[in-house]
Amino acid sequence: MSHKGIFTRMKPLFLGALLVSLSAGAHAQSSVTLYGIADAGLEFLTGAPNSSGKASNLLRMESGGVKSTRIGLKGVEDLGSGLKAIFTLEGGIDITRGKSQQGGRMFGRQAFVGLSSRYGALTFGRQKVPMYDFSVRYDPLNYTVYGLKQTDAQFTGRADNSVKYQGSFGSIHYEALYSTGYDSTIANGSQVPGEFKVGREIGAAVEYAAGPFAAMVVYDLRNGTSIATQSGKEQHLAAAATYRIGKAKGFVGYRWLSSTLPLDTSTQGHANEFWTGLEYRVSGPLTLAGAVFWTDITSGGQRPLYLAATAKYQLSKRTALYSELGYVKNSHGSNLGLNGYDTDVVAGHNQTGVMMGVVHYF
Repeated sequence: MSHKGIFTRMKPLFLGALLVSLSAGAHAQSSVTLYGIADAGLEFLTGAPNSSGKASNLLRMESGGVKSTRIGLKGVEDLGSGLKAIFTLEGGIDITRGKSQQGGRMFGRQAFVGLSSRYGALTFGRQKVPMYDFSVRYDPLNYTVYGLKQTDAQFTGRADNSVKYQGSFGSIHYEALYSTGYDSTIANGSQVPGEFKVGREIGAAVEYAAGPFAAMVVYDLRNGTSIATQSGKEQHLAAAATYRIGKAKGFVGYRWLSSTLPLDTSTQGHANEFWTGLEYRVSGPLTLAGAVFWTDITSGGQRPLYLAATAKYQLSKRTALYSELGYVKNSHGSNLGLNGYDTDVVAGHNQTGVMMGVVHYF
């Protein structure tokens, strides 16, 4: 047989192998993205404790007025047939001091790896809990430094050692999380051999969003972080809704909290929280928002009232100027400050604050 005949016979096989190779290369396409947010502002507070513990005024630089400063890496690899490998490594930064946040963790905001497909995403690592993922869309102030996240730390909860599934079906979005120990910085506080409840966290959420209307319900359960307290429970249940009419968007929400864990000065035993607010896009670059948050701490007879308003002006798609104004009225010794419970406020004192700053996305 001539060389030409051999080549003629081998040509289809060669082309087939080449196509398979190219197909495999296309399926293996991957990318890694570096991203982040830089945000800093100047804040003035009243009612802050001085060296003697008395209420005083405070002027300071603050990190993360609109969005917490962060830097991260996220990647995806196409595995073919709609299946993808994904990961995210994201660390929080105090931009005013150049320090890591979230207890000094390098990637304290998020650190996970997993798989995604048209059936949803399954991920493993340190992750936002469903109460964080879903509630952020129902805060009239969009999780700025003043607002919903300061009324309950679990609105920005994260869980170490967690597995999370999230997906959607038409207008329905859902998510579930299980953690074998939500805080690994506590000595013997999670993943203790033979003690499966220590530091355990379970969360689930469902949302309906179609057209101008959206609503969600989310549940979160955390057990105690020691062998002695593992049977204790801290439970959260929140429900909220939004509706948009033209340039305006209205918000309403409710959160129930019940805890049988040992209490400290920043923990509530039983409480009900209600909030409402309005966001209004005045023009292309300018957005105004205002909100009211009222909490009935039934276990302590305290009813703090939290009022806040924000203004944001877009200089470009990536850079914006902002200002925020907040006021908290404390009652019967409650210690809610504009930056959270037991933080920069004298118990029982009211607090007023104002902040101005700049945020840049990259």
